[in-house]
Amino acid sequence: MKRFAFVVVAGSSVGLSYLAVMFGLGEHPALNATTIASIALPALVAGLVLTAYIAWDIRQEKDVEGTVKELSTQLVRKEIQIDRLSTVDELTGLPTRQQMVENLDLEWKRALRFGRALALLLIQLDDPAGVRSTKLSKNYLLSEVGAIIRSNVRAHDVGCRYDAETLAVLLPETNGTQACAVAGKIRSQLTTHEFFGRRFGAALGLTLSQGVAVGPSTSVDTPETLLEAAESALLDARAGGSDQVRLYGSTLSERPHLGQQLAS
Repeated sequence: MKRFAFVVVAGSSVGLSYLAVMFGLGEHPALNATTIASIALPALVAGLVLTAYIAWDIRQEKDVEGTVKELSTQLVRKEIQIDRLSTVDELTGLPTRQQMVENLDLEWKRALRFGRALALLLIQLDDPAGVRSTKLSKNYLLSEVGAIIRSNVRAHDVGCRYDAETLAVLLPETNGTQACAVAGKIRSQLTTHEFFGRRFGAALGLTLSQGVAVGPSTSVDTPETLLEAAESALLDARAGGSDQVRLYGSTLSERPHLGQQLAS
């Protein structure tokens, strides 16, 4: 604003000063009023035009500065959004698999150092007979299972979107029995969870297949083998029918009533 006022005054002064000089020269007998006016008026107009142009240029500069600031703000927001998408799954609100794997490496080293168990639980929705099978409905159900996981794990547990149809929970300092109890708790919550705003999971016939693996052990001696063992247990659970939990390296096969016992 100060710069604009200065330009207006300066530009106007050019024309006015020239006009004053011309009127001063008007005392000279060779110059009459008409001659002075014909010289001074264009000078005054030129000064005003110059002032207007510079003022317009300043406004344009400010507009550009405002646009640059707005674009910079949008860029920062996009960067934050990209960072979030790289760490949090948009559909389920759970961390991404990459985040879980990074935590797995840290927790595995901690388990080795302190001689503690580390469990991994993989979860898949069985084909819901009571729900029309569409991509939209499957995504919705998966997001709701993600919400159930978020509300039923400890602060230091790590839930994640493992792949397109699988969710996972990394459970530090948790043995096989305890991990199966977590699986039973999640399954129990599924039956009483309200879907579509009015129907419970049990009424919709929703069930889960879950696979559990625990390490470090002789057969599960690296983070990679823990992942492989959990995937194998999940495949075993799905092969055994719906609503099953399988513990890798065990013959444990939980039916609904066993799940309730484990959850308690």
